[in-house]
Amino acid sequence: MRVVRRERSRYAIAFKAASVLLGFAAASPLFLVYGLNPLEVYSYVISSSLLTAVGLSESLVRMIPLLLVSTGLAASFKTGFWNIGAEGQLLAGAMAAFVLIRALSLPAPLMIPILFLAGFTAGAVWAGIPALLKVRLEVNEVISTLMLYYVIYWVFQHLIHGPWKAVEKVGSLTYGGFAHTEVIPEDAQLPTAFGRVHWPTLLLALSLAFITYFLLHKTPWGFEMRAVGSNPEAAKASGMAYVRAILLAVIISGGYAGLAGVGELCGVQKRFTPEFLSGYGFLGIITAWLAGTNPLSLILTNFLYGALLVGGEGLMIEYQLPLGIVNMFNGVILLSVLAADFFVRYEVRLD
Repeated sequence: MRVVRRERSRYAIAFKAASVLLGFAAASPLFLVYGLNPLEVYSYVISSSLLTAVGLSESLVRMIPLLLVSTGLAASFKTGFWNIGAEGQLLAGAMAAFVLIRALSLPAPLMIPILFLAGFTAGAVWAGIPALLKVRLEVNEVISTLMLYYVIYWVFQHLIHGPWKAVEKVGSLTYGGFAHTEVIPEDAQLPTAFGRVHWPTLLLALSLAFITYFLLHKTPWGFEMRAVGSNPEAAKASGMAYVRAILLAVIISGGYAGLAGVGELCGVQKRFTPEFLSGYGFLGIITAWLAGTNPLSLILTNFLYGALLVGGEGLMIEYQLPLGIVNMFNGVILLSVLAADFFVRYEVRLD
């Protein structure tokens, strides 16, 4: 038995469609245990997330940060920099925006671009630390990016339990209240449409997906980044700027995650709570690989994954299912799609 790489697969779409059906079949026992009809459950997942106005709106809300994060990670992974800390970079972007919101009082047309710029810069800087450690000291970026996530997470928790905690008034009493910040001013809030869709961030995410694809596949810098990712030693030997390629990839990766943090703060949650993070920085790793690190394929992949998240949340409400079952269902579907990706790229031959 040999595993042989395919030159080109004519059945990629068929493999992936079949993998979703296989995932549904494999997940059916989870619902049968609870006395539910799997076909009814799957029908509800699809209809609640894709066939209603609210479901489509919420799917887009979840797609926005996923698309930004995974597009940045796609560039990073293609360059061979394994950024596992996008969740921390997302948080860095949101925190930088919040600092400026507290310090500035500007009209929305000025405030919002400044917040996005601050978020991009903060995310890029936080990702740049492990990049410098890698190119100068050869520190493993998987470890450093992940550990820096925990550093900024606990700094964040300290701030919302301390200096940033909202002061609340009840009657004549003033007290510290719960561990959350005050709601940000209206001039710092992103406009929304079709429910909660913060359309400036959506347009930004879609634009950056196309720009990143063009950068990676149509420019000398992109060729250099892909060459460094494919064979760093050969790229160095041929005179390519290894450090520049890594730093550019990291600026894109961390910066896009920081933009996602600004979108979450100013477009969705409007304040910080201990549960501000929703795991988009880690989920973006999954969707980046599901799309084959192709920025254009990421648009559809993240929309469908966002719909899967919305459908899963609906299951907990409609059928009173525990979170663990919903996570297992999502995991089975993802595992099936990843397995299909293997057969798209490789074939098994019997000799």
